[in-house]
Amino acid sequence: MKVEYQEWTIESRPEQTGHYWHSRCSVERQPSEDQADGQIFNFSDIGYFDTASAAHLRAIGWAKAWLDENF
Repeated sequence: MKVEYQEWTIESRPEQTGHYWHSRCSVERQPSEDQADGQIFNFSDIGYFDTASAAHLRAIGWAKAWLDENF
């Protein structure tokens, strides 16, 4: 699941581990006109959830909060 947030793209990629879903995501910003490179951050330990939907929601919410704090 991909979500656009400000100038960033958040991609939630939950992974099933046994009966649980491990929440993980990547956060990417394309290079601007004055930058040669974009930025990408990968987060893999956001938590375990009973459903893929819950894992997606947590990853997106967590990434938005992280971006608000750091950018």
